[in-house]
Amino acid sequence: VAGMAVPHAAAPLVQHQAAQPVPAPAAVASTPVAAAAVGVAGAVRVAPAPGFAAAAPAPFVREKRLPGKKAFSEQLANMMYGFGDNENPLKETVDVMDDIVCDFVSNLAKNMVSLSQRRGKGAKLSTEDVLFLVRKHPKMYFRAKELLKKDKEIKDSQKAHDDKELAVKAGSKLAE
Repeated sequence: VAGMAVPHAAAPLVQHQAAQPVPAPAAVASTPVAAAAVGVAGAVRVAPAPGFAAAAPAPFVREKRLPGKKAFSEQLANMMYGFGDNENPLKETVDVMDDIVCDFVSNLAKNMVSLSQRRGKGAKLSTEDVLFLVRKHPKMYFRAKELLKKDKEIKDSQKAHDDKELAVKAGSKLAE
């Protein structure tokens, strides 16, 4: 019949869905950093029309992590303060930011594994994978390049220092 929607389990028709913004908790959006985070994480929840399957989960659904464990809480609170937030930001705000950071790192790692698998069997993860994944984000790309350069400089200076120590030890043994 023309004009009638046929229910499909995988992808509900957009025209039959009512978009409803997800309200941000008042405690979470109380700071400038939190408001930006909620703007990123505040996905639009779409309610399926009657007879249609539920839509895919929101993009910031936390994967299986230990309950109550926050990977970067202390560091994020310090960073938020450095970017103009309160010295002691709300726990809820830090939790939202922690979820966003963990999701970003998790997705980046999954994409790196996917890239290495495409290169072939036995391919290891490399720094080039990170650079490839962030290539379209200039700030991230150049920061990653800068950090890799600094890491190389540190390793080179440590190696030079170790070589000097070995030479001093070898010289003292020869003198004996």
